[in-house]
Amino acid sequence: MRSRLAVLPFLAVFSTLVGCGDTLISVSTDGRIEISVTTTGLDVDADGFSVSVDGGTQQFVAPAGRVTLTGLSAGSHSVFLSGLAENCHVDGSNPRTVVVGGDGRAAVGFSVVCARATTGGFTILVATTGTPADPDGYVLAVAGAPFRPIGISASETFTGLVPGVHLVTLKDLATGCAVDGGNPQPFTVVAGKTVQVRLTVVCGEGV
Repeated sequence: MRSRLAVLPFLAVFSTLVGCGDTLISVSTDGRIEISVTTTGLDVDADGFSVSVDGGTQQFVAPAGRVTLTGLSAGSHSVFLSGLAENCHVDGSNPRTVVVGGDGRAAVGFSVVCARATTGGFTILVATTGTPADPDGYVLAVAGAPFRPIGISASETFTGLVPGVHLVTLKDLATGCAVDGGNPQPFTVVAGKTVQVRLTVVCGEGV
């Protein structure tokens, strides 16, 4: 009896579709996503960006670079470009959806557009050492921005700050706790950048 099953040669399938809302869908079958980035405009962020899939580990990608993410399972994946300066944005949707088949390839391109930078920001990281620590956390004050609560080991990002020197203050510290280096402390906002600021609170006897 002649078998009804035919042995078909392996066919690599790759197609790219543009859906509603600029969602880029690449259908492939090999568990690899090739990501490319182009950056145009004024005050371009030369520090590069981070790319991740499904909220996983971030990988660096240059402003005009490529990175390939491998070992991905078949199915739908969310690709997200982060680390953009305040004056830059992704043209189109971000994150973007990619559907990966069993053994194919998928490609996603991000176009980043940057405008003239007029403001900057801080990412403030707070760490607490010593005991007893303040269980209620603190209040973070940045000149030119509303107060925010922050935990004893946490971070907050402030954007839209005018370039120049701003005072950063931690309020509501428990008795026996103090900010190492003084409180408040001055830090400089740079247009088009998010400057990282570290504050260490020391708690315990002798503070």
